[in-house]
Amino acid sequence: MSRIPSLWLILLALVPFAQAGDVTWPLDGKNTASGTFYQTVKDINGRLSFSSSGRFAALKPSHFRWEIESPDRQLLVATPELFWQWDKDLNVVILRDTPEIRDLPISAIWTGRLEARPKGEIGRGKLVDELQNLSVRSPDENTIIVLFEDSLGQKTRFEFNLEAQGVVTSSAFELSVPNGVDLYDETSPSLRRSGATE
Repeated sequence: MSRIPSLWLILLALVPFAQAGDVTWPLDGKNTASGTFYQTVKDINGRLSFSSSGRFAALKPSHFRWEIESPDRQLLVATPELFWQWDKDLNVVILRDTPEIRDLPISAIWTGRLEARPKGEIGRGKLVDELQNLSVRSPDENTIIVLFEDSLGQKTRFEFNLEAQGVVTSSAFELSVPNGVDLYDETSPSLRRSGATE
């Protein structure tokens, strides 16, 4: 299965963010976040090669949900126990082990930076050498922008637009395998389960 979106690169990379400016961080003191995102990928010559959009939700510190609405319909959910990917167009669900979420750049949405930890304590992340020039900033109280470049020179930009209203609860991250889909369980043997993932 090769249709893992570029958003998953953010979850797996272990590179620190650098926050620009003195704007009060939008999620300072908050435990939940939700809204929309827009992603663009430009090739080494600066031409637009890919874009996607959808909705996201997060529950501090380690629950994240992305619903990609365009151009491909996918649902990705990360919890401390499991990473769950449902490709709705291909009708496929893939279950994977979750990396250590507190070490991942996406966790920096809460403060604009990663928790400082010795490299020896960082465990399950991947793709460390594939991303460079990773940064995060907040131009206003409702927006978080993530930028990075991969080893091929492609530049990816995510814009997260935060909703002021609404509450994210743990039920947003409770999932079960839909009927009639192809299920690929790529979790470690100790995490394997049958049927529902709730």
